[in-house]
Amino acid sequence: MGINDDDKERALHSGAIQDLSRESGLPEWEIGRIYEQELDKLRRTARVKDFLPVLIHRLVKENLRNQH
Repeated sequence: MGINDDDKERALHSGAIQDLSRESGLPEWEIGRIYEQELDKLRRTARVKDFLPVLIHRLVKENLRNQH
């Protein structure tokens, strides 16, 4: 994976965290913590990494729903 790919992936994840923060009303640092936990879990087993932001977005929303 090249540096540009890393930058694109980082931008995708950052955008997803910002979106989740806006949707939930929670600070980005808190969403980022949950997001990173889910990302770490999925990265280990994911064969297709292109869909990770979408899957993690859903998992974080479910996680937040279950907390409240």
